[in-house]
Amino acid sequence: MTDDRIMVIFRVAMLALALGAAMSADAYEATVTISGTVLASIPCVINNEKPIVAAFGDVQIADIDGAYKTITLDYTLDCAKAVKNEVRMQVRGTETWFSPALLAVPGNNELGIAFKKEGAALALNTWANFDAGKKPLLQAVLAKRSQSSEIVNGAFSASATMVVEYR
Repeated sequence: MTDDRIMVIFRVAMLALALGAAMSADAYEATVTISGTVLASIPCVINNEKPIVAAFGDVQIADIDGAYKTITLDYTLDCAKAVKNEVRMQVRGTETWFSPALLAVPGNNELGIAFKKEGAALALNTWANFDAGKKPLLQAVLAKRSQSSEIVNGAFSASATMVVEYR
């Protein structure tokens, strides 16, 4: 090989190195996409995702005392897929003007509905712990502001939301 030919090969090699160095000095961008799925605890299923409906039936106004006409709420609660047994519940709704613990009855300002869990008072909009393996007994009972309260005669209805949450 002649010196001229070696010099040409050398120059081509140097040019290739120079171009490679110049290209590596440039910044390149690439979009990186990261994906996944965040899994939360599987929720309890309340009443097969249907409303819980309960009726007091005929009520004698004079007998409303916070114990009369206590009804048991018939509902289902499936927490079988719970990661742990520590759960809590609350009944959310609009409070009466005379007691934050009672559910308001629209059109009947002196009447409210109290809730009980396992026989003990369950104040509206407050949390109560329970074991996910055992559905709590829930009851509702009519209450009035005072014995002399004037309750509107006729049909009534009220609604609230039951919430169950893992702790």
